[in-house]
Formats: sequence, structure tokens, C-alpha cells
Amino acid sequence: MVYNSYQTFILPQAVLFGKTMPTQPPSPDSLPQYIAEGVPKQSDEDLHALQNWIDDLLEYRQDVDADDIDAAKGESIEAIEESEGGTVVIKKVSCGKDNCKCQSGELHGPYKYIVRRQGDSLDWEYKGPVSE
Repeated sequence: MVYNSYQTFILPQAVLFGKTMPTQPPSPDSLPQYIAEGVPKQSDEDLHALQNWIDDLLEYRQDVDADDIDAAKGESIEAIEESEGGTVVIKKVSCGKDNCKCQSGELHGPYKYIVRRQGDSLDWEYKGPVSE
């Protein structure tokens, strides 16, 4: 499959009885075989419903509400901002060492995380330190 500058699909072509016919786009390599084989067999109506469901699922995973994000013991949430690929959370943390300054409340950070839903839990992807 080839993409043009507008990010639209240009499908490979096949020749059948002298006519050029587009071929079915390949499935992603990471897709399980039973899905890759089953999805193309669905009706157009079911494919649109599947596409809508996938869009809703992605939105659900990426749009983590600020009320769902809690600071764990020894952490301080500094900022929460919704973004396209997940919710950005800036927080300060304790390292857990008994003799560290963070044990008296002077936490390390701030650090940036991208938070997304993974099933029933939240997945925190560490992005690194943030300058204050």
C-alpha cells in the first residue's frame, strides 16, 4: 500500500480479464490471523459498525478523565492535560530510599507521563523529566 501526501490510500492494482482491478489492502502484520481473515468477510454495514466501535474504543483508552488519576503515596500531581494520544500527567515522586530528602516531602521531579487505559487499569508511560 502506498500513501500520497494527503495520507489517502493508493491500492496496488491487479489485472483481471484485461481490466485493472484494485486488490484488497493487506492487514497489519501484528493482527491475529483469525481477525485478518474474518474482518474482510463482513458486510459493509458491519465494517462501518466495527470502525465506529474501534474509534470509540480508542477514544475511551486515550481520554482518561482527570478524576480517574490519583496520586499514589509519596507522589504529587502537578498538572493534568488532555491530549490527542492520551492524558499528559506531570507529577513529582518519592524514590523510596529511607535517607533521601523526598522522605521529608521534597519530592523528585517533576516528570512527564502519558496515561492511557489498558483494560480496566491505567497505563503510565514515562516520558522523562520536565523543567519547571
